[in-house]
Amino acid sequence: MQWLGMMPLAGIGLVWGIGRGSSTRQPLPKEEADKFRLTWLFPFSLFLIDKLHLMEKLPELTAKIHHKWLVLHGRNFAARGAKLFLAEAIAAGALSLTVFALLSTLAGGESSLLVLGVLGAAVTPLLMIRELDTRIRRKQQEMIIELPEFLSTMILLVNAGETVNRAWIRAVRAKPHKVQSPLYKELLIAVHELEMNASFGKVLEAFSKRCALHEISLFTSTLLLNHKRGGSEFVNALQVLSLELWQRRKTVSRTLGEEASSKLVFPMVVIFIDVMIVVGSPALLIMNQ
Repeated sequence: MQWLGMMPLAGIGLVWGIGRGSSTRQPLPKEEADKFRLTWLFPFSLFLIDKLHLMEKLPELTAKIHHKWLVLHGRNFAARGAKLFLAEAIAAGALSLTVFALLSTLAGGESSLLVLGVLGAAVTPLLMIRELDTRIRRKQQEMIIELPEFLSTMILLVNAGETVNRAWIRAVRAKPHKVQSPLYKELLIAVHELEMNASFGKVLEAFSKRCALHEISLFTSTLLLNHKRGGSEFVNALQVLSLELWQRRKTVSRTLGEEASSKLVFPMVVIFIDVMIVVGSPALLIMNQ
């Protein structure tokens, strides 16, 4: 149990280390800092990652985080983002350990607080990694919901005589209010590539890889197979695909509705109990009299 007695000193050492690391590293750029929490602790955690070579010593964990970050934010920020996310997880664990160690010191060396600090330091990074799966699922659901609308706009433009390339560009430019949505961010990258005269096939392949979603792959495959044919066959293929994507959108919307309903169950139970107490209390008081 001697290690428990050393935990308060370890917490103080973490506080010192945070200050030391902060004085030797430059702050993150704003576009990177906006994606993370606890950035004021990053100098210490990044120093720890580099000093202990954690990314090399934990290849499976690093690869898992890198893949998840790749799906969330694309290739350009995947490697750097994975390292910063690991720094965030370490910072959260270190903060938990420090807080409980200091509380234990103030409580006269209470060992239960130290155990909670160790558990918090171990569990918090795992919960943060699990949160990435939730964010990926939410992003994919948003893409599935938005894709049928984009495809319907493209069908209208193609029917009006636009080429596929121009229909893609105009369909994206027609909704500037959605440029921050997950799907339209990727579509806008494809628009820039098309405006730079990149091959339409390569643009679609890159778009599909960035999104990493079955519905997007189905959409791009249908375009690649049919866009050279043109005419009614191409429009008919898009219309069939549109019907299928609308059905998948309905399924996702139904799932989101069920999740929202399940989240309301507990508040409704609490409200019901409160109402029962308010209504039943006068009757109980009268009976006691």
